[in-house]
Amino acid sequence: MIYEETRRQLRELNAIYKETDAIYGEFAKRSGLSDSAFWLMYSIYEANGKCTQREISSQWAMSKQTVNSALKGLERNGYITLTAAKDGKHSKYISLTEKGVRFADENIAVVFKAEWLSLQEMSDTERIAMIESSRKFMEMLKSEKVDLLRDT
Repeated sequence: MIYEETRRQLRELNAIYKETDAIYGEFAKRSGLSDSAFWLMYSIYEANGKCTQREISSQWAMSKQTVNSALKGLERNGYITLTAAKDGKHSKYISLTEKGVRFADENIAVVFKAEWLSLQEMSDTERIAMIESSRKFMEMLKSEKVDLLRDT
């Protein structure tokens, strides 16, 4: 009985995650960006128009190749500029251009607003519980993945 209930809960949780991902996918499609490029623009906009490749890679758990590919497309479209980091390492600073700021104001700001309004519909207690539960599930899943991969 417990097994069936846990499986039902897992199906429901996965459906919620997939539906949430699809909503963000619709925002990306509406903006004309790939999902990766959308999340990069989201991150840059959230960082007030300036951040590094390394910060984005760690924030979104994206591979360097995925980040580099999406950044090159954003740069080609004139949304960002890339400049070498002062430390001489391989990371680069990413800045929104004027065109990028206009694009983000039109396409990313609406996502921020939708997220903010959605969270405002929840109490502080509900928001905290959602964040803590999601984090705990992710950490436990990560731990199980490591254990399972080690056993293979």
